[in-house]
Amino acid sequence: MTNLSLSSCFSKASNIFIDSYIYPLLLIETAVQEIQLSWVNQQKKVIPVVVNIRIGEDGKSYWSIYECTNRDKLHSELIKMKEKLEEQSKELYQLAITDPLTGLMNRRELQKQITRAINHISRNPSTFALLSIDIDFFKRVNDTHGHQVGDKALIHLANILKEDRRSNDIVARVGGEEFVLLLSDINEEDAYKLAESLRKKVKQESVNDIYITISIGVVVSNEDEKRSADELLKLSDDALYSSKNTGRNKTTVAQY
Repeated sequence: MTNLSLSSCFSKASNIFIDSYIYPLLLIETAVQEIQLSWVNQQKKVIPVVVNIRIGEDGKSYWSIYECTNRDKLHSELIKMKEKLEEQSKELYQLAITDPLTGLMNRRELQKQITRAINHISRNPSTFALLSIDIDFFKRVNDTHGHQVGDKALIHLANILKEDRRSNDIVARVGGEEFVLLLSDINEEDAYKLAESLRKKVKQESVNDIYITISIGVVVSNEDEKRSADELLKLSDDALYSSKNTGRNKTTVAQY
């Protein structure tokens, strides 16, 4: 039988690990267990192995070496499964915060984002706006043209609301035909101008040869008077219904 040195049986990286970690550890401890190394067989094939080492009473080191190819395969499969579960978790989270028809954020997640915006401006003085938007006479669209056309109208409006939005702006669908925009770092004058621009754009564009209009309520956060997410949403909703009650197809700014 050919006598081989132990170092010739391991890969270069394993030998470095043995010299720098295992041998120094054996000077302190009498045993080292479950160390994974790379064994190189006579065909130069690298095989993963698990090594247990103990120091005998005679001062010699005794090595037990076990092939662990299957364990490596299991470890790899567990990693893949973990990655798959993490991806599925992300997908489920997206489903939980998203309106299925339009792909927009839903009301529950919007409220969380408004609360974050409130916390942000408490640390960094600024203002944000909420625009509550509702399609005028939407029931008439469904009753006259059917729910499929009504769904197309909702998706059409969602796409308009998403156009030209900044990365930190949020568009949400919070009810049947009601949407909300959360606009960061904006004052009341600019929020009103943006709302009017959206209102006019919606009025000019048709979906299935049908023209719709929207009513809008605007509220801008007030640095001097702190409000909760629910309170701000109610103010923008009240302004929205004021627009509806005074003729529709218009924008109303909420007053504190």
